[in-house]
Formats: sequence, C-alpha cells, structure tokens
Amino acid sequence: MEYSQLQLVDRGEVLTVYFKQSSIIDQLVINKIGDELSEVALEAAGNSKLLLNFQTVKFMASAMLGKLLQLHKRCKNDKIKLKMCGIPPEIMEVFKITQLHKVFDIQKDEPTAIESFGKRGFFK
Repeated sequence: MEYSQLQLVDRGEVLTVYFKQSSIIDQLVINKIGDELSEVALEAAGNSKLLLNFQTVKFMASAMLGKLLQLHKRCKNDKIKLKMCGIPPEIMEVFKITQLHKVFDIQKDEPTAIESFGKRGFFK
C-alpha cells in the first residue's frame, strides 16, 4: 500500500516506518498520519514488530502525541511490539515533559531498536 505521509520498509520481522515530513505541525497532516498509522498497524500484525523512526522529523506538534498514543493502544491490543527511535533532542524533551518516555519504548537509533526487538528475558 502507498502512503502519502509515511514510508514503510519491511525488514522481515520488523516493519519500519519513516515520516516523509520534517515538520508535523499542521492538523490535517497530523490527522492523515494518524489514519495511515492505523493502516500500518494492520500491516504490522503479520510482523508483530513495528518501529517508528523519527530521524527526519525536526518539528512535531503535541497533537501528534495523541495519534502516537492511539497507535500504542492498538499495538498493545493486537500484540504488536512498538518501538521508536531517532527522536531528536527537542522532541524527546516533549516526551519527557509529558512523561510519555515512560510509556513508549524509545531507542537511540534504528540498529539499537532492531536489536532490542530480539532481546528476551526480564528487561525487554
């Protein structure tokens, strides 16, 4: 499936999502990304591992956090492991202020995140 706001790369077990926009502040764009993330969750059900890579994102409105929380809930319900990586320091600050860094599994970069999917045991 082709997405206008997201780019997907299927790495076998892990479905990686990249954002096409560097600035996610327009409400119409945020709504479109939310819709596309819902579709991505359906696609990720086969992989059971979903990685959102924020490396291209420079600005993100707080309204986008709601879409990410919706995705988190859906992934939890569908038994999909959701991780995030490549979050710039400015955006990471928002995750920390809102305490969402404790809700989401946030990794430093893509290789670290992909490796962390494979880790088993007490400290997933």
